[in-house]
Amino acid sequence: MENIYNLFLVLHFIGLAGLLGGLLAQIPNKPKQLQKLVMHSTWLMFIAGVVMVGINQMMHADDPTVEVLDHVKVAIKSTVLIGILALGYLNIKKSVLSNRVWGVMTLLTTANIVIAVFI
Repeated sequence: MENIYNLFLVLHFIGLAGLLGGLLAQIPNKPKQLQKLVMHSTWLMFIAGVVMVGINQMMHADDPTVEVLDHVKVAIKSTVLIGILALGYLNIKKSVLSNRVWGVMTLLTTANIVIAVFI
């Protein structure tokens, strides 16, 4: 079960790389465009994260020595990803991605990383 968890952790990191990389690749572009890579990577992160939470709960449900997941942290990170998805779907069909929307999406992605690492 731990190997499956680690597989989904790798998929989560791949999604993170695609999301942040897809957004940062637009820095020199004028006008900016929202790539489908960003949306697919966000979904990959979200789905892999949900599966990881489920696997973690199954693995450690009966083990009192293992610290339980912080569900508030999981909820905040999920809400941030849903916000990124919402902004993305509102702007995916537009030919130009405004600098403001791009900046908010990049800021939310960075905030999600900070929450994961430091909180």
